[in-house]
Amino acid sequence: FAAQTLSGNGTIVARVASLQNTNSWAKAGVMIRESPALGSSTTSGARHAFCCVSAANGVAFQRRSTADGASAHTAGSTAGAPRWVKVERSGNLLTGYESADGTTWTKVGSVTIAIGSSARFGLAVTSHANGTLTTANFDHVSVTPMANN
Repeated sequence: FAAQTLSGNGTIVARVASLQNTNSWAKAGVMIRESPALGSSTTSGARHAFCCVSAANGVAFQRRSTADGASAHTAGSTAGAPRWVKVERSGNLLTGYESADGTTWTKVGSVTIAIGSSARFGLAVTSHANGTLTTANFDHVSVTPMANN
């Protein structure tokens, strides 16, 4: 997970240009994640919203609404990389979108999560296979602050 901290509302967009298939659920995408306490690293059980492209299972909007809780999943299209993904934050509402062209967006899912005013907006990749690394290529990455409500 490579990220920057943003306070308040905003959007992260990227095109997953390619993704190595180390597992059918290997995935890459954009995430808005709860910021950890000052001086600590990102915790594995942090609340988050993630819109991603998988190696063989299409697009998904995945999220964890409680710290150290289970993740939930909403399937998007069956498209693979290259594919555009976006997560938008408006207050506590986080919404994931996908697009073939980066212009016309389709909502995959949304969730209300209280993650605090400051959050990490970034790119996430997982091989979904313990002990195996995977590679993803991103382009057209942008993080855009939005007016706070």
